[in-house]
Amino acid sequence: MKNAEEEEFPEDRKKRERLKEPEGLPKGEECPHYPCHFKGQVCVFCYCPKYPCEDSQLGKWIVSSRGDVVWTCIDCRLIHKNRIAEYLRDYPEATIDQLKRIDAE
Repeated sequence: MKNAEEEEFPEDRKKRERLKEPEGLPKGEECPHYPCHFKGQVCVFCYCPKYPCEDSQLGKWIVSSRGDVVWTCIDCRLIHKNRIAEYLRDYPEATIDQLKRIDAE
């Protein structure tokens, strides 16, 4: 008999694992990559669990220096706002549209 982890879809497993990753990483100014988006950002989600969100207001597809097409969200601030990070931590299934509505409130 398979346990719950073995029955989940690979993408769901990846999302669950990404939610765990930031716990062991340095936060804020202790991180060698700080600020990756903006000074004073909230670093609960070092790696965005919604990547690639494909929302044109938050990022865009570009051609990397290696010639690969990749999603860039370098100018996105959404996930790094305290209110949004807290909500997403409590409701990891929240959509980008839901997060944007909360941000606009």
